[in-house]
Amino acid sequence: MVLIEKINDGIKEAMRSRDPIRLSTLRMLKSKIMAVDARAALPDTEVIKIFKTYSGSLHEALEYAQTANRIDAIDQLKKEIIIVQEFLPKTLSLEETKSIVNQAIINSGAKTKKDLGLVMKAIMILNNTVDGKVAKDLAAELLLD
Repeated sequence: MVLIEKINDGIKEAMRSRDPIRLSTLRMLKSKIMAVDARAALPDTEVIKIFKTYSGSLHEALEYAQTANRIDAIDQLKKEIIIVQEFLPKTLSLEETKSIVNQAIINSGAKTKKDLGLVMKAIMILNNTVDGKVAKDLAAELLLD
């Protein structure tokens, strides 16, 4: 089943169970897809990119809410993030990410931190489900100044 169908089924189920947070989050995900393609005929890889972007903005909003100590917003954002995570591929463990970063450094021939862009490009070629921030931090540690 493609992701848009899962979203539509989730919306129906949230309406039946009267779950307002889940319903609004799934509707937002669907609207994000529809903003890019009105027919929602995007391949799952494109949909996942959209969801990753949205997940990042939710994490940002959560940081701001925590800074402002807005407990009501914090709870809602945490629930929304959990719902969005259901539709994203499983993130890799730290060890799996380290091995991909090491392989990318070898493949790209990078030696210094100036070559970080080459390493990141090689990482995305090897595995695009890697958390970019974690991979960038690991690569920066492994490369010389």
